[in-house]
Amino acid sequence: MPDVPFQRVAIVGLGLMGGSVAKALRATGYAGRIRAVMVNAAAVASLQESAQTWQIELSSVLPDVLADADLILLATPPRVMLAQLEDIARWADATALVSDIASTKNAITGRATALLGSRFVGGHPVVGSEMTGFQAARADLYRGARVVLTPMPDQTDVQAVEKLRQFWMALGAEVREMSPEAHDEALAATSHAPHLLAFMYLAGLEERLPGLEDLAGGGLRDFSRIVDSNPALWAEILLENQQAVRQQLQKVQHNLQLVEQLLAAEDAAGLQSWLSLGKTVRQQFHFPPVSA
Repeated sequence: MPDVPFQRVAIVGLGLMGGSVAKALRATGYAGRIRAVMVNAAAVASLQESAQTWQIELSSVLPDVLADADLILLATPPRVMLAQLEDIARWADATALVSDIASTKNAITGRATALLGSRFVGGHPVVGSEMTGFQAARADLYRGARVVLTPMPDQTDVQAVEKLRQFWMALGAEVREMSPEAHDEALAATSHAPHLLAFMYLAGLEERLPGLEDLAGGGLRDFSRIVDSNPALWAEILLENQQAVRQQLQKVQHNLQLVEQLLAAEDAAGLQSWLSLGKTVRQQFHFPPVSA
């Protein structure tokens, strides 16, 4: 496993994902400096003791946190991140590598590259939890997970990409590269549309309550687990990647119409064929590890 190639890491946003980076660094024995910023001074005060336990210098003052950092990792929601990029560019050290962990890449990578040039490398760890906040962050969240780097073709420094690859590998992740466009199309299929469908299905059961609460089995529990995620964050993600998500929804609507026809025709063989195809497709996926 490679060493962490940075001595001074700044994390903008210390929630589940950013906090897990900080905890994972300390779990590797990383002895470098970790600073983190949260814009809410009250949140900083409430987390100060926990942050100190992990040797994280926590502040609400962005310039202080970014000062002389050699890696700046952006871990705020997509629209917050987009709004912060001008300040990041203004206060970041000229030699700092800047990256992010947002699950949408097109808009963020384009804007960040325009402001920061070749030293920005988009990234997305394809792992997470319905839990939120620093207290839910885990030192092992990225162990065995896949991280997608999304360099801009002919615009991103290849050495910066390699250093960021080493960084994530030091946290136990597997790293691959995709274009921002390919990433957003893929994640619409594997994450964004599934989250939306789960949210909408549960919302559609509201009119059946009370009455169904004690009749739910493991299927609804497993299908609906992700609905405990942050609705505000997911609204942002879905809006940022709406074109690719809408394309996935069109496919889902088409397939639902086909299945509805099979049900109406009492076509058991056709229905079983669709169910078998779904099972076969699922068996080909390599899901992230499940932690207790």
